[in-house]
Amino acid sequence: MLAIHLTQFGEPEQSLKVVDVPQPPAPAAGQALIQVEYAPLDHHDLLLAQGTYPVRPELPSVIGNEGAGTVLAVGPDVTHIRPVDRVLLPFGVFAWSEQVLAEAAQLTAVDNSISLEQAAMLTINPTTAGLLVESRDLPAGSWVVQNAANSGVGRSVIAFAKERGLRTINIVRREELVTELEELGADIVLIESPEVATRVRATIGNDPVLLGLDGVSGKATSLLLDVLTEGALLVIYGYMSGEPFTPDQNVLKAKNITTMEFWMYQDEHLPRHPDLSAESARLVAEGKLTLPSAPTYKAKDFFRALAYLRRNGKVLLDFNPHRV
Repeated sequence: MLAIHLTQFGEPEQSLKVVDVPQPPAPAAGQALIQVEYAPLDHHDLLLAQGTYPVRPELPSVIGNEGAGTVLAVGPDVTHIRPVDRVLLPFGVFAWSEQVLAEAAQLTAVDNSISLEQAAMLTINPTTAGLLVESRDLPAGSWVVQNAANSGVGRSVIAFAKERGLRTINIVRREELVTELEELGADIVLIESPEVATRVRATIGNDPVLLGLDGVSGKATSLLLDVLTEGALLVIYGYMSGEPFTPDQNVLKAKNITTMEFWMYQDEHLPRHPDLSAESARLVAEGKLTLPSAPTYKAKDFFRALAYLRRNGKVLLDFNPHRV
């Protein structure tokens, strides 16, 4: 069967190979055999291939950080997952293979009303968003400010915050995103500019803003600091600008702002993953969360998919050999 192996840490065009590997054995007790349907190819997969991601498997290895599949068979004593169930692949099960074995207890089943393409994108961005929103215990009605609000994480933050009665201030770079995000439930959407904080205050008055989510870093951080109020927490989860996190220390001290770097696979976050994945699936099924669509490539055309990712962004890899 087809799989995609990382053979060495380095540039993905040279280090990743499309290979033929034996099929997994029949599932043992507590296991499930899964036909991988779709798995995203995203920038964090490239970081893993380059060796700069915190996860470093022993090589050669299948990689792929998330995906969804259909259960083909289950081992003895597995009762909560059945053949033909659609499931999300858990952390630690690399997705870039036609079939994989997983511990059944770690699998999250998703409703058939959710497309397999949407299901394949549920375990990283939405789960990250849920953890970010939960990074500070805030009462209903509180404000959360974020940049990169139109990203997969940002859109999911809007949905998770709304579900918890929180209100969001969303900073974007393009005018056409304002109405789009408002239709998703964003309370305030503002174009990135030096006047952001002034416009926020004109809308919310003296309300405190005690949680900021930074997916951009670099110069963009300063706008979040302008909006955040005394005693706030700023969580840094991404570096889309390619620039380091270099906040104005005087502002941090003056406002007593705490900063925290975030990675979803830290040990303290892992127990929340299954519940947040299930909640993400529910939000999608209820129409409260829509993930950005991505073009699909057959897994055998991996390098065409990789070229598209380099030019444009996330794609989905189709690992079902029987699908036309």
